[in-house]
Amino acid sequence: MSGWLLVAAALAWNEIGEDAVPTGRSYAAADRFSSGSVPGAVKVEADAQALGRVAARTAAMLRATDKPELQTAGVLGELGVTVDDVLRTLDFVARVAEEDAGAEEQRLTNPDFLAEHFSVHHWAPDTEAAARRKVKVTSEKIRLTKYLVYQVTGSAVPTATYDTALYARPDDEAALRSYTRMDAYAGVFEPGGAAHGLVKPLVYLTRDGVNQALMQGTVEVALPDGTTRLFNVHVNNGRAWKSSIKDPNLQPRYWTFREVQGVLGVEDVPLEAHVAVAGDVYNLGLGKLVALVDDAGVLRLAVLADTGGAFQPNLFQLDWFAGAYPSHDAFAVGTRHLPLRARAMVLLAKPSGE
Repeated sequence: MSGWLLVAAALAWNEIGEDAVPTGRSYAAADRFSSGSVPGAVKVEADAQALGRVAARTAAMLRATDKPELQTAGVLGELGVTVDDVLRTLDFVARVAEEDAGAEEQRLTNPDFLAEHFSVHHWAPDTEAAARRKVKVTSEKIRLTKYLVYQVTGSAVPTATYDTALYARPDDEAALRSYTRMDAYAGVFEPGGAAHGLVKPLVYLTRDGVNQALMQGTVEVALPDGTTRLFNVHVNNGRAWKSSIKDPNLQPRYWTFREVQGVLGVEDVPLEAHVAVAGDVYNLGLGKLVALVDDAGVLRLAVLADTGGAFQPNLFQLDWFAGAYPSHDAFAVGTRHLPLRARAMVLLAKPSGE
């Protein structure tokens, strides 16, 4: 094989899909990412200390996990980026944020500091995959969605209003694979159902509340006794999430839940609002520091620390963690300043001395 063919083969990336299984599709890494620089005329918006905390937690998780599908630079690995580069970036962000705590000037919100200390890979979205899902992107801008923790009311026992349960992880996870979300909603796990006793109900919500919990991954529930509890998805039934199905009541994928003390991302990384995004952790690579630039020249920084079925695979979208909201209207108001599409880039801390 000639030299140029060897180089071309080395730069080809085999796409990873659901459950870290290759899809059979491949593309050139250079078609997705190209070297560049931090835009000059931008205003950087970021909670530097929150960003630093999420960076430190994500780095710790990457060092501790024994899952090779998470310890990857993704498609950027074909362009020479390593997991060590990702860890160096996260460590640098965490250190700078800690040093600047309480200071009037935050270096991580200074575009000149970013330009001096970070190299940039501009992200060209996968327009072909987006078109197949009927998602609007451009050749330069990814889709930016937003997710949240819904604040809902609920009950410890079923009522006429709160008639749909969140269930705990079963001892027999294999048995859970026999049932879909539709089965759960039809009462298969409730008294009189064919699988009653397989899973324990944790709390009862409205049907819409459960659908929102399944979509967002986390839900905050206020109970009649005045207490508030937080629940996060735990294990699923092994069914694929179907992007073509728009009615949440008909999705086959179903999750059980567990009670948690905070919002958690991949491998239980504690997240914070406005500095974390969900995305394609297999192809983009967990722990990437991403910068998103809108048409008004605002640059926002976040760490890729979460994912979901919609991102397996998906190199045309990120999902911005926007925090907790009590309603769709409050969520719409609280996120209306965020763009629907944005220019995206991956930032990597330059080695010392550069």
